[in-house]
Amino acid sequence: NEIKAGGGVPRYVTKITLAVNSVEDLAREVLKSDTAGVEIPEVELVLEEGGLDGLYSTVEGLIRRMHERLASTNPFGTGDSAAKQHRSNDGGEFSEMSPNYVKYVKFLDKLESMADGRFLPFTLIIDDPLSNSFIGPIASDASALALQAEKEGNKLCYGNYSDSSINIVEYTRSYEQNETLGLNDIQTENYASSGGRKKSESHGTDIPSDLPDRLKKLEPRGPDH
Repeated sequence: NEIKAGGGVPRYVTKITLAVNSVEDLAREVLKSDTAGVEIPEVELVLEEGGLDGLYSTVEGLIRRMHERLASTNPFGTGDSAAKQHRSNDGGEFSEMSPNYVKYVKFLDKLESMADGRFLPFTLIIDDPLSNSFIGPIASDASALALQAEKEGNKLCYGNYSDSSINIVEYTRSYEQNETLGLNDIQTENYASSGGRKKSESHGTDIPSDLPDRLKKLEPRGPDH
């Protein structure tokens, strides 16, 4: 279920920090775009922006996908690093595994423990230069909000909802981020076309004040979601 983002380019980067304190938090919905980076400071995990395909899953599902990717591309899982070496010519004794291999296996075990709910609490950070990522509320809150909105016939409850486990920060993209996204060579605002035509305006870069705040005010969902 790989996700590809579309639409205009937002002006700001969005950094979402979730405190995962319970098994309920592992069941939160996650939309991670293909441009977003992921961090888990407790195990010194940093996946750079674009290092993992976009996906729609849960916190648990995202961690398992990262575990699967890192295990399959383990630089210490093949060759001499992963093989026991003979200490003598008679073949009776073997050397210990490479220290790097042992360290990497322990790292993967910790990641799996997080997905299983055996390593709590920890912090999940999604940093998206195109602001196309999202972490939803715990399932019980999501259901309650959907039912309340349907009962009241409006979406005001979403605007009043506050999630104390999530912190959202917006900041300006760096030159390097724009370069990676190919934005430094594109003029997207108030450019004038050639031939003396009237100055036109492009909406390739969206103005935040004109956009619904999908991250701080949760996207309304029906009771079946």
